[in-house]
Amino acid sequence: MVVLDGEVLLLERDHPPFDGYWVLPGGVVERDETAREACVREAREEVGLDVMVEEFVGLYDDPDRDERGNVSAAYRCTPIADDSPVPREEARQVATFDPTDLPEMGFDHERIVTDALLE
Repeated sequence: MVVLDGEVLLLERDHPPFDGYWVLPGGVVERDETAREACVREAREEVGLDVMVEEFVGLYDDPDRDERGNVSAAYRCTPIADDSPVPREEARQVATFDPTDLPEMGFDHERIVTDALLE
C-alpha cells in the first residue's frame, strides 16, 4: 500500500477478478524475490512509482479473499521520488483517497487500508 500525503493510492482494475473495482497495487511474488521486493516491483509496474517499504501491515489469508487462492503480505510504502503515479499494467486509472472515505474496493483491500492507517 502506497501512502501519498496521508492518502492511499489505489488503482482501478481493468480485468477480472474485480474488474472496475479500486484496489491496492500488488501482485504475485516471483520465484527469485522476497515479498518486500515484489511489493516494490509491483508498485513500479502498476503505478510507475519507486517506493520504499516502511512497515509490514499484515498477512491476509482468508480463503474467500481471492478466488485464485492467493495469500497477501501487505506493506505500507512511501515513494522515494516526487514522481506522479500513472496507470500502467492492470490499471484503468490511479488516484489517491482519504482512508476514511474510500471507494468500493475489491478483494479485502479495504480491510488492509483500515489495518494500516486507521487502527
